[in-house]
Amino acid sequence: MTRSNVLPLALLAVAVAATPAATAGAAIKNPQADAAMRKGIRDVARLTPGGATASKIKVTCPPVKKVNQQRTCSGTFRLTKDGRSADYTLTSRNHVLRISQGAIEYRVSAKAAKKVKGLPATTDLAGFLQ
Repeated sequence: MTRSNVLPLALLAVAVAATPAATAGAAIKNPQADAAMRKGIRDVARLTPGGATASKIKVTCPPVKKVNQQRTCSGTFRLTKDGRSADYTLTSRNHVLRISQGAIEYRVSAKAAKKVKGLPATTDLAGFLQ
């Protein structure tokens, strides 16, 4: 190999070797149910067509300590878009589920108190925090 080919390969090898160490530290060691539901609410806001902002998040979730333990949360939050706001209440279909020691699945199912133009009347999004 020529010298011009060796340098890019060496730099690539260093970049690939450093990547797993950087991503391994980003994992949450012991995620909590409240944090998972708050993340889910922020994801709902982000995925709303045109984007929205989540605020006034007041959620209470019982702890899910054991793997496969599922609990229902209660609470409210507000989504704001283009100066219009809608208040949402979590429905009975929401839950948090510990899928492993380091990951919690969430399902944000909520209904708006009244319809607001540009914001959804109901939400139903599942995801996970790890």
